Amino acid sequence: MSRESNFMIYCMERYRYYKRLSGAEVAKIFETYGIFGYITKHFESLHTMGDHYMVQDIDDHIASISASSAT
Repeated sequence: MSRESNFMIYCMERYRYYKRLSGAEVAKIFETYGIFGYITKHFESLHTMGDHYMVQDIDDHIASISASSAT
């Protein structure tokens, strides 16, 4: 398994933990908002962040997509 794949799983698990969600809920959120692609694209910067900042960055990305689709 690649470093990116391992990190994707790590991100999902940390997001699940911080948001108190099930794995299925996180997978749906990540799929709906394109988080898998976002993590792959920004792997180099995301893997240097602490867990809290990584989760916040994902939330910020989701919020930016939600805001742009609301207009």
